[in-house]
Amino acid sequence: MSPDPGLCRRCRHAHAITSARGSSFWRCKVHDVEPSWPKYPPLPVLRCTRFEAA
Repeated sequence: MSPDPGLCRRCRHAHAITSARGSSFWRCKVHDVEPSWPKYPPLPVLRCTRFEAA
């Protein structure tokens, strides 16, 4: 996957997704409980108040 997702790679809220066309995305599950939080954050994520190590 590219680009480097930063903190998302090690966060329990992040989920790597690959589309049928081969595109890669990092989805943040915090969005499920807090809709104002970005579903697909701009990468790389260098600081995040919701980061929790996986």
